Amino acid sequence: MAAKRKRLIPRVCAEVKKTLINLALFQLGWLVCVLGGDMYALLFTLPALLLHQWLVLENRREWLLIGAIVLCGCLWDVAMVQFGVIRFADAMIIGIPLWLVCLWVLFATTFMHSLFWLRRFLWLAVPLAAVFGPASYWFGTNLTEAELSSPVTASLAIMAAGWALLFPCGIYYAAKLKPVSLEPR
Repeated sequence: MAAKRKRLIPRVCAEVKKTLINLALFQLGWLVCVLGGDMYALLFTLPALLLHQWLVLENRREWLLIGAIVLCGCLWDVAMVQFGVIRFADAMIIGIPLWLVCLWVLFATTFMHSLFWLRRFLWLAVPLAAVFGPASYWFGTNLTEAELSSPVTASLAIMAAGWALLFPCGIYYAAKLKPVSLEPR
């Protein structure tokens, strides 16, 4: 039993380190993308993806999940722009600013790492997404030239509904891609 535990501890520590790196890259990336705009977002996101590949990535299929989340997230944001829920003063690429595309890329890297714990609590992912997804947009609009349409509560409610649906789907598919066992081999 002690030998199993000795082999398990380094693996758990490695997982915690990857999770913290992933979380730090996303949180720093959120600030860079929102405050820095397109150029800084791109200059941060590309090296962050290389670091993700080098230090965090465990399964190459994760890139498929990242691509799917980026696509769904960008389509969701384009729909919100088209329906007037949110407006951006920035130049647009595919209907939304490049910094927001970069933010989706960075956010998508968290599903199999710093947000992976939610796989066992999909029911919890729904209210968390409904609160923190729109909150992120609200904070972002207060720091940029983007704005939510009036009444703001209606815009936030629309965002909450979309996040409550899309976010748990991403967590569900992340759980399908990543093995969860930390048992010693």
